[in-house]
Amino acid sequence: MSQAAIIGVVVLMMMSSSASAAMLMMGGDDEKKTGPTGPTGPSSTPVTFTVPTDEDSEAECYMSRYVDLRAAFGKNVGSANGHFNQYTTNGTENRNNSCTMSDEEAQCYLDRYPDVKAYAGTDLKKARKHYYEIGMKENRDFACPPAVKELTCYVQRYPDLQTAFGTNYEIGMDWNDTLYKANGHWHNNGIAEGRDYSCP
Repeated sequence: MSQAAIIGVVVLMMMSSSASAAMLMMGGDDEKKTGPTGPTGPSSTPVTFTVPTDEDSEAECYMSRYVDLRAAFGKNVGSANGHFNQYTTNGTENRNNSCTMSDEEAQCYLDRYPDVKAYAGTDLKKARKHYYEIGMKENRDFACPPAVKELTCYVQRYPDLQTAFGTNYEIGMDWNDTLYKANGHWHNNGIAEGRDYSCP
């Protein structure tokens, strides 16, 4: 065998073993791919969830969608239901208490909470599943910013707002004056003043 033929065989063997090694490292086409939180891609289990339609769930979604209602009613679903029945069903206000989340709302929920981002990645169906199965019980918001989390950061960022509105950021069963006033300030003054509600 000539020296050129031997070199050719050696090069061919090296290329073949490199391709095999690459296939082993990448997992081959038949292997199930996994993401940071489990199976992804065509071989993964479809994301399923049930959108709640009971009155208490809809009251929670009502507050999760509107930050002024969350600040006013906190976790009080009875008060939120009363507000919906008094102002929305009679046409005074055009608000939505459905638990069906729009893509924008699901994206805002996903972007707001790092644990949701870790679970769902960029999958809005998984973000919805997380809200219905976990976030709703924890009184989390899917309102696009600013919501409670961002308004808390807004007040914490500015000492003059702390002096004016206080530093009570806890969501209880009723009215949170700090968050309610911070929401009003942001919309009436903060935007025009170039203030920032982002969280560090």
